[in-house]
Amino acid sequence: MIRKSVSDPHDHLFYLERPLALDHFKPHPDAEFIDLSPNGCQATLLDKFWKMIEAGKEPVIGQNGLMSVGTQTDRGVFQCETGGTSGKPKRIRRSAESWLASIRVISQKYTNSSACYGILGDLRHSLAFYAAVEAQIIGNRCVSVVGRSPKEQAHQFARARVDVIYATPTQMRLLAKSRQALKCVQVVFIGGGRLDPETRERVESLAPNAKVLQFYGAAETSFITLAEPHHDAASVGIAFPGVEIDIRNSNRDGIGEVWVKSPYVFSGYAMGQSNDTCWQDGWLTIGEMGKIDSSGQLFLSGRKSRAFTAADKTIFPEDIEQYLNAKPEVIASAVFPVDDPLRGARIYVALCSDQTDGDHPQRILGVLKERGVIVDRWRLYGLDEWPMLVSGKPNYQEIVSTALEGAWQKL
Repeated sequence: MIRKSVSDPHDHLFYLERPLALDHFKPHPDAEFIDLSPNGCQATLLDKFWKMIEAGKEPVIGQNGLMSVGTQTDRGVFQCETGGTSGKPKRIRRSAESWLASIRVISQKYTNSSACYGILGDLRHSLAFYAAVEAQIIGNRCVSVVGRSPKEQAHQFARARVDVIYATPTQMRLLAKSRQALKCVQVVFIGGGRLDPETRERVESLAPNAKVLQFYGAAETSFITLAEPHHDAASVGIAFPGVEIDIRNSNRDGIGEVWVKSPYVFSGYAMGQSNDTCWQDGWLTIGEMGKIDSSGQLFLSGRKSRAFTAADKTIFPEDIEQYLNAKPEVIASAVFPVDDPLRGARIYVALCSDQTDGDHPQRILGVLKERGVIVDRWRLYGLDEWPMLVSGKPNYQEIVSTALEGAWQKL
């Protein structure tokens, strides 16, 4: 049984060298941030962050924007908030070096000929913020189009000749609806959710000359794995350079807790905590479950904290959401349990779609029933109604709070 996966040792030694240009956590003189958001606040936020870092303060970037904890720290220490998908966001503290280490890998292996980054998300979310920081440090232009329509976003990316995009699967599904061809794009990094084959096909049509790369990680861990086009579509790829992965306490199917050791992990929580997050002898787990195959590819089952039992079956909501999100009518989905004294839980499904007419929800959920997943109730949201966090992920707390309302339909 395969338990451990380690990135290629030659990759580790070569890509973790320290080029002088990246030794300092500050913008390169050639860097340019182009803020095309409706309120123009993204550039202001980024500028204030760098000024705080230079002043020796500890910036906090999160849903409320940017603030300082008001303490003097070692230069380059900062805080980011977790996505807060299912609860109150936690603040994580990390060092500049934890990001510089991955920036060295990416800039040398994947984006060394790039000139312009494109980001779709708000800088208050760590994925978009990381992308902006990466572009600034290596000296590229970076275009932010958060808050614009998919058609306008694609138009601005084409106009700026964006060649690298960082985005979530949901953001790319929306951008693909522009039906434009972004021929200048060379690399698309997709994280913050599972990339299904159907969404990958949409991205490849949108950016026909791009290499589509899926990365898996979390705010606490940063990069854990990277999947290139030749990897198994059901996996999240192999260990990112410099990362070790260990599967512990596995069951007879090889599924166990995912533990990682890497130079990219956070230093600790500055506010809040998670019962699933544990450290042991330099190894870290955040409660993700998965298995590794003989090729070193990681296959995820889901978070322990989200799994539940329905009719004596263990349900990982992420598996159902991945199936739903692959449907062309679906932009995003949220699956959650409602307690039931007989079955343990009833399965509720919320769908986001720009097609609110027709019977496609019943049809899609009917196929789930044939697969043995019995959905009890469902609700269809229009794109403008969908409860969404700054991260672009579903606001589960808000969705779950409506479970007893009449808008939910019996399947």
